[in-house]
Amino acid sequence: MTAGLAALTIGRAAYNRIAAHALKCFPEECCGVLVGTRRAGRVHVAHAVTAANVLPKRLRMRHFEIDPAVLFTLQRTLREGRHKRLRERVVGYFHSHPLGVASPSGADLAGAHEVGLVTLIAAPEQRTGRVTMRAFLRLGDGAARRFRPLRLHIEG
Repeated sequence: MTAGLAALTIGRAAYNRIAAHALKCFPEECCGVLVGTRRAGRVHVAHAVTAANVLPKRLRMRHFEIDPAVLFTLQRTLREGRHKRLRERVVGYFHSHPLGVASPSGADLAGAHEVGLVTLIAAPEQRTGRVTMRAFLRLGDGAARRFRPLRLHIEG
């Protein structure tokens, strides 16, 4: 099921929220959680939940760590809302590469522990205000651990 995943659709509001967060946090890495649904070989991101990068300030330009309190609260909220028809859940995470490109680094791969989740990387250009985003799916374990690019569609 996960291996067949080929595309990620993101709502315009979620896309804009990530872009704004990446620009606001520049030159540090921003981070957050992608919430949505997975169906028929496609992930749909309905919400982007921004979070503080809780690493020490000196590390935030090249690394990130999502505030665990945000993750805990979000997981509880989603669990309590399971009765909803859409059954939204955490489908992945996002962060920015303010000094690089929207491609995963070795540190991104090492830190992506959950197979089947999406990693969305935003590369903000502070000078132009443009933000480039690309999505990747985490596959494999051990020596086979890797990211596979996903087609990214913006909805709305």
